[in-house]
Amino acid sequence: MRPRRLELRAPRTSHEWDRYHDTRKRCIFDRYHGKGSRYYCEYNPGCPDEHDPANHPLIFLADGEVIGTIRIDIKPGQCMAVFRLVAIDEPWQGQGLGAIMLAMAETHARRLGVDRICLNAVAAAYGFYARCGFTPSRWMAARTTTLKSR
Repeated sequence: MRPRRLELRAPRTSHEWDRYHDTRKRCIFDRYHGKGSRYYCEYNPGCPDEHDPANHPLIFLADGEVIGTIRIDIKPGQCMAVFRLVAIDEPWQGQGLGAIMLAMAETHARRLGVDRICLNAVAAAYGFYARCGFTPSRWMAARTTTLKSR
């Protein structure tokens, strides 16, 4: 059943922050950066980047339940945003909700004065981002980046 109400906003409660971190850890770090993987990296919920004023940690809610996460980092002086750690929780995947969340994040970033949106993506996610209008591009020495301009 499709959710009736979708919302993208900053976490407000400790429960929402816990869901934000849990979703990112399970859906991104455990899946793509787990022990034994080529790009092993342990998730750190206390990372100072989460509290940088230029960064905007957001949760995606369906009928009030946290089902996804994204962080929008605004690069000062570049009119550019970087979408980071984009995740939809597994039970909600495959329903078009990731594309809706990206569109809402793009609107949010544009309101912040952004001209370009970049993201680093694992190869497995390339098709999803291409369907959402992103195209491959090089950005600041990143090897796999997609870019969407205004």
